[in-house]
Amino acid sequence: MPSNTLFVSNFPFTTTELDLREIFEKYSSITNIRVITDRQTGRSRGYAFVEMEDPAVLGRAIEELNETSYRGRRLVVNEAKGRPGEAEQKATRQSSTRPMPPFRHRIVVQWREDAHEYDAEVPDLGVHGAGDTPESAMRDAIRHAETANEEDPAQECLASGLTSHGF
Repeated sequence: MPSNTLFVSNFPFTTTELDLREIFEKYSSITNIRVITDRQTGRSRGYAFVEMEDPAVLGRAIEELNETSYRGRRLVVNEAKGRPGEAEQKATRQSSTRPMPPFRHRIVVQWREDAHEYDAEVPDLGVHGAGDTPESAMRDAIRHAETANEEDPAQECLASGLTSHGF
Protein backbone atom coordinates (compact mmCIF):
# COMPACT_ATOMS: atom_id res chain seq x y z
CA MET A 1 0.00 0.00 0.00
CA PRO A 2 1.52 3.36 -0.99
CA SER A 3 2.16 5.93 1.70
CA ASN A 4 0.17 9.13 1.69
CA THR A 5 2.44 11.06 4.07
CA LEU A 6 5.18 13.54 3.29
CA PHE A 7 8.06 14.45 5.60
CA VAL A 8 8.71 18.20 5.31
CA SER A 9 11.70 19.79 7.01
CA ASN A 10 14.00 22.79 7.16
CA PHE A 11 11.19 25.34 7.27
CA PRO A 12 11.39 28.35 9.62
CA PHE A 13 10.31 27.74 13.22
CA THR A 14 7.59 30.37 12.78
CA THR A 15 5.83 28.31 10.09
CA THR A 16 2.36 27.21 11.17
CA GLU A 17 0.11 24.33 10.22
CA LEU A 18 -1.97 26.79 8.17
CA ASP A 19 1.13 27.90 6.23
CA LEU A 20 1.92 24.28 5.33
CA ARG A 21 -1.70 23.62 4.39
CA GLU A 22 -1.57 26.52 1.90
CA ILE A 23 1.57 25.08 0.30
CA PHE A 24 0.34 21.49 -0.06
CA GLU A 25 -3.39 21.90 -0.73
CA LYS A 26 -2.75 22.76 -4.36
CA TYR A 27 -1.68 19.12 -4.86
CA SER A 28 -4.41 17.29 -2.92
CA SER A 29 -6.79 17.63 -0.01
CA ILE A 30 -4.93 17.47 3.28
CA THR A 31 -6.00 14.81 5.78
CA ASN A 32 -3.70 15.81 8.62
CA ILE A 33 -0.67 18.00 9.37
CA ARG A 34 1.54 17.37 12.39
CA VAL A 35 4.09 20.11 13.05
CA ILE A 36 6.59 18.61 15.49
CA THR A 37 7.25 20.85 18.49
CA ASP A 38 9.78 20.88 21.29
CA ARG A 39 8.26 19.45 24.46
CA GLN A 40 9.75 22.05 26.78
CA THR A 41 9.37 25.24 24.76
CA GLY A 42 6.41 24.33 22.55
CA ARG A 43 8.28 25.89 19.62
CA SER A 44 8.32 24.19 16.21
CA ARG A 45 11.36 22.01 15.57
CA GLY A 46 11.28 22.86 11.85
CA TYR A 47 9.76 19.68 10.51
CA ALA A 48 6.32 18.20 9.99
CA PHE A 49 4.33 15.31 8.53
CA VAL A 50 1.73 16.17 5.92
CA GLU A 51 -0.87 13.50 5.15
CA MET A 52 -2.52 13.90 1.76
CA GLU A 53 -5.80 12.36 0.68
CA ASP A 54 -4.50 11.27 -2.75
CA PRO A 55 -1.22 9.30 -2.53
CA ALA A 56 -0.81 9.48 -6.31
CA VAL A 57 0.23 13.16 -6.13
CA LEU A 58 3.04 12.70 -3.61
CA GLY A 59 5.67 12.30 -6.30
CA ARG A 60 4.64 15.50 -8.03
CA ALA A 61 4.60 17.45 -4.73
CA ILE A 62 8.07 16.14 -3.87
CA GLU A 63 9.42 16.95 -7.33
CA GLU A 64 8.03 20.48 -7.35
CA LEU A 65 8.67 21.47 -3.70
CA ASN A 66 11.86 19.68 -2.61
CA GLU A 67 14.87 22.04 -2.50
CA THR A 68 12.73 25.13 -3.17
CA SER A 69 13.17 28.33 -1.21
CA TYR A 70 10.57 29.11 1.44
CA ARG A 71 10.99 32.21 3.63
CA GLY A 72 14.74 32.14 3.13
CA ARG A 73 15.13 28.42 3.85
CA ARG A 74 15.53 25.50 1.44
CA LEU A 75 12.64 23.08 2.02
CA VAL A 76 13.26 19.36 2.17
CA VAL A 77 10.24 17.32 1.06
CA ASN A 78 10.36 13.51 0.99
CA GLU A 79 8.01 10.59 1.34
CA ALA A 80 7.72 9.77 5.04
CA LYS A 81 9.23 6.48 6.08
CA GLY A 82 8.33 4.58 9.22
CA ARG A 83 10.81 4.10 12.01
CA PRO A 84 13.02 1.02 11.66
CA GLY A 85 11.12 -2.00 12.95
CA GLU A 86 7.92 0.00 13.44
CA ALA A 87 5.79 -2.36 11.33
CA GLU A 88 7.03 -5.39 13.26
CA GLN A 89 6.42 -3.67 16.60
CA LYS A 90 2.90 -2.70 15.56
CA ALA A 91 2.15 -6.26 14.42
CA THR A 92 3.49 -7.63 17.71
CA ARG A 93 1.34 -5.21 19.75
CA GLN A 94 -1.76 -6.13 17.74
CA SER A 95 -1.16 -9.89 17.92
CA SER A 96 -0.69 -9.86 21.68
CA THR A 97 -4.12 -10.64 23.09
CA ARG A 98 -3.32 -10.94 26.76
CA PRO A 99 -1.63 -8.21 28.78
CA MET A 100 1.83 -8.83 30.20
CA PRO A 101 1.98 -9.43 33.95
CA PRO A 102 3.08 -6.51 36.11
CA PHE A 103 6.75 -6.13 36.99
CA ARG A 104 7.46 -8.00 40.22
CA HIS A 105 11.25 -8.07 40.39
CA ARG A 106 13.73 -5.77 42.00
CA ILE A 107 16.58 -4.46 39.85
CA VAL A 108 19.65 -3.29 41.71
CA VAL A 109 21.78 -0.81 39.76
CA GLN A 110 25.23 0.15 41.00
CA TRP A 111 28.13 2.14 39.58
CA ARG A 112 31.26 0.01 39.19
CA GLU A 113 34.23 2.34 39.51
CA ASP A 114 36.71 -0.36 38.45
CA ALA A 115 34.92 -0.91 35.12
CA HIS A 116 33.59 2.66 34.76
CA GLU A 117 30.07 1.39 34.01
CA TYR A 118 26.74 0.63 35.67
CA ASP A 119 25.92 -2.91 36.73
CA ALA A 120 22.27 -4.01 36.88
CA GLU A 121 21.32 -7.17 38.74
CA VAL A 122 17.97 -8.93 39.02
CA PRO A 123 18.58 -11.04 42.14
CA ASP A 124 15.39 -13.12 41.73
CA LEU A 125 16.52 -14.28 38.30
CA GLY A 126 20.27 -14.31 38.84
CA VAL A 127 20.99 -12.14 35.80
CA HIS A 128 23.31 -9.18 35.37
CA GLY A 129 23.71 -6.47 32.79
CA ALA A 130 26.16 -3.65 32.22
CA GLY A 131 26.06 -0.31 30.44
CA ASP A 132 27.23 3.28 30.42
CA THR A 133 23.87 4.49 31.78
CA PRO A 134 21.54 2.92 34.35
CA GLU A 135 18.93 2.40 31.61
CA SER A 136 21.33 0.62 29.26
CA ALA A 137 22.46 -1.62 32.12
CA MET A 138 18.83 -2.55 32.86
CA ARG A 139 18.19 -3.26 29.18
CA ASP A 140 21.23 -5.53 29.11
CA ALA A 141 20.02 -7.39 32.20
CA ILE A 142 16.62 -7.85 30.58
CA ARG A 143 18.24 -9.20 27.41
CA HIS A 144 20.10 -11.73 29.56
CA ALA A 145 16.84 -12.69 31.26
CA GLU A 146 15.16 -13.21 27.87
CA THR A 147 17.96 -15.43 26.60
CA ALA A 148 17.85 -17.34 29.89
CA ASN A 149 14.16 -18.05 29.11
CA GLU A 150 15.12 -19.85 25.93
CA GLU A 151 17.53 -22.05 27.84
CA ASP A 152 15.43 -22.54 30.98
CA PRO A 153 11.62 -22.62 30.47
CA ALA A 154 11.09 -22.58 34.24
CA GLN A 155 12.35 -18.98 34.31
CA GLU A 156 9.87 -17.83 31.65
CA CYS A 157 7.12 -16.75 34.02
CA LEU A 158 9.60 -14.93 36.26
CA ALA A 159 11.28 -12.99 33.48
CA SER A 160 8.13 -12.12 31.53
CA GLY A 161 7.49 -9.17 33.84
CA LEU A 162 10.83 -7.67 32.87
CA THR A 163 9.86 -7.14 29.27
CA SER A 164 6.45 -5.63 30.00
CA HIS A 165 7.77 -2.17 30.86
CA GLY A 166 9.81 -1.37 27.75
CA PHE A 167 13.23 -1.03 29.31
